[in-house]
Amino acid sequence: MNINFAVFICVLLTVNGVTRAYAGHASSIKSHFKESSSYAQQVPWTPPESSGGAVGVGGVDVSVSEMGTMVGGSGGSMSMMGDPLLLSPSSSPMPPSLPTDPPPKCNNVTGLSAGQAKLCLLYEEHLASIRYGVQAGLAECRAQFLHRRWNCSMTAENVGAPFLGPDLQTSSREAAFVQAIKAAGVAHAMARACRDGRLNTCSCSRSGRPKDLRRDWVWGGCGDNMEYGYKFTKVFLDVKEKEKRWKKGSPEQGRNLMNLHNNEAGRRAVLKKSRVTCKCHGVSGSCSLITCWQQLPSIRELGEHLKEKYEGAIEVRATRRGRLQIRDPRFSLPTASDLVYIDDSPNYCIRNITAGSIGTHGRECNRTSHGMDGCSLLCCGRGYNTQRLVTREKCECKFHWCCYVQCKTCIRNAEVHTCK
Repeated sequence: MNINFAVFICVLLTVNGVTRAYAGHASSIKSHFKESSSYAQQVPWTPPESSGGAVGVGGVDVSVSEMGTMVGGSGGSMSMMGDPLLLSPSSSPMPPSLPTDPPPKCNNVTGLSAGQAKLCLLYEEHLASIRYGVQAGLAECRAQFLHRRWNCSMTAENVGAPFLGPDLQTSSREAAFVQAIKAAGVAHAMARACRDGRLNTCSCSRSGRPKDLRRDWVWGGCGDNMEYGYKFTKVFLDVKEKEKRWKKGSPEQGRNLMNLHNNEAGRRAVLKKSRVTCKCHGVSGSCSLITCWQQLPSIRELGEHLKEKYEGAIEVRATRRGRLQIRDPRFSLPTASDLVYIDDSPNYCIRNITAGSIGTHGRECNRTSHGMDGCSLLCCGRGYNTQRLVTREKCECKFHWCCYVQCKTCIRNAEVHTCK
């Protein structure tokens, strides 16, 4: 009995220590970097007001629907007004695989601004998660644009790219997507690192219980700490843009405002696509206890969401007052979740390293497709070459007792089409 009481006291002291560490971390960020003007004052539009049942996350009021108080699993999502999809212990979400590279050190990191370098010294243990988030975002960029003329090819010509990844020089909608997906990837990685206990300054999520969650279900577990991920990503990524001083209305100042806006859109994508996930507990699947927690979306969900935003990105320009303004007044003002761009996209049919284009020469295309991966569109009307390949591979393998596998050798003919 005394041993159990001692263990209970140790657990309470540990929880209190984590709480004090989190509070001290938040105050240190605020004291190290003074708050600049609010986001609504930097751009001419303000985020849409949330409806009833708003939840404050990372300093942003997001409605319950925007926060993703949806219950879903691999099969889809359902409204919290109905019964959520319950995950069995075997289908419980697993944390992503950890990066195997050695943790980076601040003195070996390139491409950071002065403010980011100071934050790096304060939170060096965060670098591994930041790098993992950037790499995951760029990998998703390549997956989303795999069959497009621009296939996120900025990374192909940037050997030895900076720590936060390369950026496109043109302020196009492609640059907007890259900025947003990297911000989303870093926020995602930081929130997951908190949950997995890889950071000393944060732990599991402390978000409030959704109002429409059934009373007999327990709100707890160890959810992804999206609040910490949002806040730290906002400080670390945005300080690079805020510490620059350009002439108002200049292209450089317009690009800064564009990056700030798209960083916010990437972070909000993580909040919007998050969901409440529940799990059954009990003997022999009796489901006598149901525990629910806030869970991150997958990187693929974030990529698909931001790809839709990319398709509907809004063109803006920088005014002499140092603000962004839509070029066509017939369109409605973009929300903080929309992507914005300044310059038209360059011609990705030809090689242009400055624009981040390696051209489509030599790209493999689909001769029978009428989509973007088809030879007629991907090759930009230049035509394509056809190469016939003969491959030998093992087939019709059978296991014989005991104990060997016997296979036949099959010859397969294939045609590969590449752009001229």
